[in-house]
This record gives sequence, C-alpha cells and structure tokens, in this order.
Amino acid sequence: MIPQLWLVGYGAWPPAKRASGLVEALRGRGVTRLVDVRLSPCSSDPAEGRPYGPKPWNLQAGRAGLVGLLEAEGIAYEWLVELGNPQRRDPKMAILRAQLADPLGDWPVHRGLDRLESLIDRPGEIVAILCACEDWRTCHRSLVARALADRAFEGKLDLRDVLTGDPIPASPTMKP
Repeated sequence: MIPQLWLVGYGAWPPAKRASGLVEALRGRGVTRLVDVRLSPCSSDPAEGRPYGPKPWNLQAGRAGLVGLLEAEGIAYEWLVELGNPQRRDPKMAILRAQLADPLGDWPVHRGLDRLESLIDRPGEIVAILCACEDWRTCHRSLVARALADRAFEGKLDLRDVLTGDPIPASPTMKP
C-alpha cells in the first residue's frame, strides 16, 4: 500500500469558521496526527482580543488553542519548526528550494523531513501537514511534501488535499 500524506491550509476557511472547519475536515479524512509546518505557529501579539492576538488555530500555552481543539477530537499535534519556510516574503521560496536540493542534506529541513517520514511510517497513523496558506499551489507545504516523497518514498507518496480529497500532482507547479 502506498503511504499517504494530507495537506491543509487553515486559510481555506473564513476566520469565524477556521478552527471548526479545520478540525471537521481533519476528522473527515481520518487524520490521527497534524504536523504543523509553519515557521511560527503562535500569534504575533500575545494580547487577547487584539487583531493579531491568540486565535483557536494558533499554538498557545498548555492545551489552549490548536492543541486543545485537536486533542478533544483524538488528533495528535506536532510542530516541526524545521519544515517552516525560512523566508516567508519570497514567493519563489528560493531559500527553501536551495536547502531542499542541497545534496549534503544537513539543513534543518532535512531533519524535519526525517521526522515526518518516521511519523508517516507508523502503523495506523494518518498524517496531515498544516500551514496558513489557503492554496497548496502557492504554499511551501507542497514543496516539503514533494521533497519528502522523492527523498524518502521514491516518489511513491500519495499526496492529497484535505479540503477536496483530490490528489496533489507529483510535480506541483508552484505559482510565484
């Protein structure tokens, strides 16, 4: 059986339905573990009630926020900072692409790929990777997923969009 990896971006839902939509979609796909590949999954402002303050889809202290939401549904959470996009303001993702292509494989992203591979290989584990971006075509999560497929699974990793259930092409075309 070909291993599977689901991709999701919480930006696919409007803020009022973001947390519930994300959890419902993950449950619908049978996801048992959500791996956060955002470089910074916390809110940029620690003050509640402010525009950039903590939200249910952010990582927060203890079981507040995303961890608590997922835990209540039996979904494990793991943050792999190593798989975050090191330069969010570069739509071509040149730095991430260069690190992924480095034949020495000693960048943090490579350690993150090793960890993600080990999670996918666990019997009974259904893994999804999370970022903020609405569309996988413009998000680094598709680069990470494709690199994992090529590096660890000889291209035989079934990549799927959580929202639609559709397969993600073997060589996704990234929109700049």
